[in-house]
Amino acid sequence: MNKLEDFIGIDKGCTKMLMFAEYNGVYYENKVPTGMNVTKEYLIKEVNKFIDNLPFKPKGIGMGVVGLVEGNEIKSSNLKNLEGLKTEMFERENCKCYFLNDVRGGMVFESSQYTNNENIVLVMAGSGFAISAREKGKHILGKNGWAGELGSNVYIINDKIETLNNISGGVGILEKANCNIEQFLVDLDNDKKYAVDLVKQGGKYFGLALVDIMHMFNPEYIIVGGSTATFKYYMEEALQIAKKYTYPTIFNSCKIVEPKDRKRIVALGARLYAYNKANGIETI
Repeated sequence: MNKLEDFIGIDKGCTKMLMFAEYNGVYYENKVPTGMNVTKEYLIKEVNKFIDNLPFKPKGIGMGVVGLVEGNEIKSSNLKNLEGLKTEMFERENCKCYFLNDVRGGMVFESSQYTNNENIVLVMAGSGFAISAREKGKHILGKNGWAGELGSNVYIINDKIETLNNISGGVGILEKANCNIEQFLVDLDNDKKYAVDLVKQGGKYFGLALVDIMHMFNPEYIIVGGSTATFKYYMEEALQIAKKYTYPTIFNSCKIVEPKDRKRIVALGARLYAYNKANGIETI
């Protein structure tokens, strides 16, 4: 049977790609920028470079990706250049690649941390939003495995219908701010009004999304990952709204917590997924 350390995990997000490996107890990591116009060729080059610099030859690659995955291919993604990306593009001799949606990757990892069949919902609040839900050990996937596209849910704001991604996601907030992330975070830290207002508005509508999640799934835990959830004031605002508008008994039976490893959650889950697939172990 292969060892978990024989596999690498990759988190391919909207703004960065984190590659992770472990060998003899030492972590090997590299993070490279991506962006909305990232190309297939760039990703393949960076993954190959990472693998070539490792002190071992991996037996498999797990990759959590932004978008809807069907089999070995990305069928649809906000990063349009990734549509049609296939696992075979990353494979080499004796090293198979496995794709899964990034929030599914996070759920694989978190499921390994909650081993008593707890009812859990993982929410990734980053550039955009997605959720993955587990009910008594069973993952809720939908017909094509695409259940959980939370960021495409719509809300009315200023008499316009907008998606949660546009209102509360990192990309949507930065577009409204009309600046880069570094400047925005400096301004937010200094309590510049425009930055505080945008984050509190984003947190408010994310809080309403948490209300929907609690009412729909009645989970024991909601695990909130993603970089946007770490913005100053964001979760404070979200939790106030969630508490105010969720049916009290349901709210009080749910704990809203952070991931066990916020930085690596998707990469670690993707690695575990590849390990399980290679060894015939059912995960999601």
